[in-house]
Formats: sequence, structure tokens, C-alpha cells
Amino acid sequence: MNDFSETISLQSDAAPTAPAPFDDLPGFDSMLARLSARLITLRPAEVDAAIAAGLGSIVEALDVDRCALLRLDPDGRSFTRVGIFTRAGLRTSPLHERVFGYPWCIERINRGQSVIFSTADELPPEAHVDKASFNKAGSQSMASIPLVVAGEIYGTLNFLSLDRRREWSEALLSRVRLVAEILGNTIARKHVQEENQRLLAFEQMLVEVAASLISLAPGDVDSAVSNGLQRMAEFLHAERATLWAFDRGSDDLLPGHCWRSANAPEPARVRGRDLPSFMARLKSGWVVRIDGPEESSAAVVSHDRDTLRALGSVSLLALPLKVSGVVVGAISLDTVHTRRAWPEALEPRVRLLGEVFATALARQQAERSMREAQAEAAQHRERLAHIARVHTVGEMSAGITHEVSQPLVAIENYALAARRHAAAGPAANHAKLCELLDKIAAQSSRAGAVMRKLRTMVKRHELEMKRVRIDQIVEESLRFARMEGHLHDVAITLRVAPGLPEVIADDIQIQQVIVNLVRNASDAMSEAANAGASKDLVIEVGALGEAQVFVRIEDTGVGFGEGALERIFEAFFTTKSAGLGIGLSLCRAIVEAHGGRVDGRARPGGGAIFEFTLPIAEEIDQ
Repeated sequence: MNDFSETISLQSDAAPTAPAPFDDLPGFDSMLARLSARLITLRPAEVDAAIAAGLGSIVEALDVDRCALLRLDPDGRSFTRVGIFTRAGLRTSPLHERVFGYPWCIERINRGQSVIFSTADELPPEAHVDKASFNKAGSQSMASIPLVVAGEIYGTLNFLSLDRRREWSEALLSRVRLVAEILGNTIARKHVQEENQRLLAFEQMLVEVAASLISLAPGDVDSAVSNGLQRMAEFLHAERATLWAFDRGSDDLLPGHCWRSANAPEPARVRGRDLPSFMARLKSGWVVRIDGPEESSAAVVSHDRDTLRALGSVSLLALPLKVSGVVVGAISLDTVHTRRAWPEALEPRVRLLGEVFATALARQQAERSMREAQAEAAQHRERLAHIARVHTVGEMSAGITHEVSQPLVAIENYALAARRHAAAGPAANHAKLCELLDKIAAQSSRAGAVMRKLRTMVKRHELEMKRVRIDQIVEESLRFARMEGHLHDVAITLRVAPGLPEVIADDIQIQQVIVNLVRNASDAMSEAANAGASKDLVIEVGALGEAQVFVRIEDTGVGFGEGALERIFEAFFTTKSAGLGIGLSLCRAIVEAHGGRVDGRARPGGGAIFEFTLPIAEEIDQ
């Protein structure tokens, strides 16, 4: 640890030439007490102006020509003048100017040693560069006191006599050191207050960014994360902010979302074999912080520092990111042109924001995976539904043959009758011929409609959700179901509530549900009819509240056997000797994929009731 009280005094033992006297120590002490009391109560924004005014009071009280506050630059080789007061009538120096040409003095200040001389001629030979600079600046005597802020060398406080020599007594030097201590404490308080304000502002920004990610649609997450990285990087004066993910197949880090300034390059893949210590530290949950290329940090070996330098990072802060307790990547802030220190107080806040980003992206990926799984399930469901439709059409072959044969036979008969009428020559009944031709056309349309309906039912198609009328779907389904001969003997009662709203559905799949339920009901009633029961089928369509419509199918069939009701929707469970056991399970899958529900229950007096619901389509403002 530096001994900040150590002094290098170069004052000659020889009698000075007309030294400047100073004997008003009580007056200086009184001024210093007032200055100290004022500086303690200042807000951060008021400190710089108060210090500038205080330097003027110090110059007057000490009877020196100039008092300058110099901040040590990050490179440790120069100063920047951040405060100065020069006695009226003397040449001045500009504020915020970088000060070079004093390597010997800077080396001592860096070690916490004061430099005091009555004349530049007292400087040792190794300080010849400094001596030349003092002579050029016209400085006769100087007391340079290291300025310590929070235990670190901040810079120096210089007291200069420009046109006359002066002696620096021990009593005077003790006051000068007290001035440096007071100013150092003031600057430290300012830095602490400013840092607290910055941290509060950063936390406010963190809350805003996190809140913006909570309710975003998956498609908006990427842009929100990029905007959040930009806000964080600009707030912390970084030139790049990057989210990284560990490659599952290697120890490499892959850059994901990134914000970078105009002059910063894109981040590249970081290979684990090039940065073994860096990767090991991140995977162990530790922070990696490199404040500059000259940084000698035990956290990162020199090989890693060389690699980071080759990648273009001058200063780097990298923090591991965890999701559900597992390190999945990292968030990094870095500069590519200037050295930057990364306060430890920032680490938990940056990590928290990074984990907010990681969680949002993980949620986005989960939702994307869920959508992909749902799409894949829909494809499987449609393939199974297609198989079921083909099987249904195969079982209905007799009824389909009848439906097609009827118009074909009629067409043949009408054509023969037309031919006979045409053979009569000029005496042919023209009106009768036209009537027969019209009947041929009608029967052709009837046969074509049957074939088109069959083709629709058996062909593969992509799921198409659209606004449809449920009553039309039910009526179309019944027309198809009637192709089976035994359905002609069923007494069908259709009750449709007036003014039903549209639903969002795939009409082919919903028709398949209705056809399947109607055929099951017909089969059950055929079994019951053998025992003398009636064959009554009631189909009711109505609204269920303001959000759903329902389709209810009641039959007077054999109902459910013992234990069957609990298993009717299980895949491959069937009570039919030749059944596949996929009909009702497929119905449930289709209805639930549409956002509805389906159930079955026993009908009072015998038979069964099946009912399914579908959500009503939302109204769209025109």
C-alpha cells in the first residue's frame, strides 16, 4: 500500500533568494474550516463550482500564484487539468487541457509521493525532462500533493509560485496536505453520490426494459432485447453489448443478440480452446472483468488476454447467465477503442438484466417449439383423419354406389326416351325432348355432386381455419351420411336455433366429426331396432352462452355397455366387431384442437347423447 504521507522535498539547505514569507496560518486555518464546512453539504452538481471557488480562496490565503487540480489520465502518463485558479494579472492555463512533459513527477505521484521544490534547479538529473517543462512554463516553486480518492491516486493538487521563489515550511505543508485531503474526500463523496444516482437510474432502466418484455408477443421479443442491449450499453458507455449462448456440441460461445456502436465490429464465435480459463470461469458462474490490455488479473491468464486483444476488446465485462440454475450463456459489455473500468456494483444489475433477456428468449423459444409441436400434431391428426375418412367411405361403399347408380340409371333412361322421341322425325315433340335433356343434365349434376363430395372427403388437405356457419356444416354432413342405406330408415329431427353466429373451424374436419357421430348413432340404433326399438335421431344446434355454439346428437340406440362410458374416447377402444377404435378419439382430438370440448353420456330412457362445442368467431369491425 502506498504511503501517501511520504514527501520528496528538494528544497536546498542554502538560504533562498528573497523567499516569499507566509505567517498567516491562523487566517488560513479559518478559511480552510469554512471551505470544509461548505463542501460537506453540497450536491454532486455543485461540487465542481465550489472547488473552483475554493481554489481561489486557497490562492489568496496561501499567497501563491496558482492552485491547480490535476486528474491522472487512465494511461498513467499524463494529467488532465480539471480545476485551476490563477492570481489576477498572471498568465493562465486552460481548463481540461492534458498536461505532458513531467514523467519524473508523475512517477512519484503514482507512488503516492509529494514533490516539493523552491526552484526547478533543485530537481535531480533524471528529472531533466520535467525541469525543461517547468522552466518553459515559468514555474519557480511548486508543492505537488497526491490527491487520494477512495484509497486510489486520483491525481495531484499543485501549488505554484510563478514569478518568485518561496519556501515550503513544514507547518505550511501540513495545511497543504489537509487541503488535498479535504478535496479528495469531497471528490470521493461526489463520486459515491453520482454512482448511487447512476445505479438508481440503471435500476429504473432495468425495470422499464424488464416490463417491456413481460407481455410481448413472441415475434416482438428479438427487437425488444436488441433495444434493451442498446440502452444498457449507451448508459454504461460500452461500445458493444452481446448475449452469448454456449454451443451444445462444443465449449464455444456463440454470439446471439448484439448491439454495437458504429465503429465496433460484429462479435465472432469464441472458441473454448482459445480461451480455456475464460470459459472455465464463466461456466463456474464467475465474473470475468478486464479493465484494459495492461490489466494483470488473476481471473484470466495471459493467453486469454492475448486472445481477447486479438478479438478487438480493450476492456471487457462478462457475466454468466443462468436459466433454472444452469449456466446457458453470458452477457458481455466491452470497449474496442478506449480503456474502461467496470465497477463491481454494476455486476449484479447487469447480470439481472441479462437473465431477464435470457428468460424472455427462452420463453420465446419455448413458445416457438410449442407452435412447431402443435403444427406437427395437427399434421399427424390430419393424416389420421384422412385415414378415417377413407375408411368411412369404404364402409359406405354400398350407399355410395346406390347414390351414384341412381342418377346414372336415370340418365340412361332419359337418354333412351329422348332417342325414341327424336326418331319420330318432324313429328317429334320438341318440348318433350327439351324436358328430357334437362332431366339428363340434372341427374348428371346430381352424380357430379356426389363424386365431388366423395373427393372432398377422401383427399388430403392442409388445415384451413376460417369463418363458417355451423348449421350449413351440419346440413352438408347429413347429406353425406344419408348415402348409407340404413340411414334412410332413421327418423331425423334437426333443430337449429335461429341467428347463430359463425365459428372459426376447418369445415372438412368438423363434417368428419358430425358424420362419425351420426354413423355411430345409426349403427347403435340398428342394433336396438332388432329388439323392436325405434330409430329416432335428434340433432340440435344452438348457442351456449355468448362464447360457444354446440351440436348435440341424441339417439335411441343400445347405449353404453358396462364400463364403456369411461373409455369411449380412448384410442383403439371400440365396441364394434369390425371397428378401428379411432373414431371417437379422433373426434375429441379435432374438437379440442378447435378450442372446444366433446363428451358423451347416457340418454334418459335409453340411447346415447354426444355433444361438442366450438368457440364463436370474434366480431371484426368493418
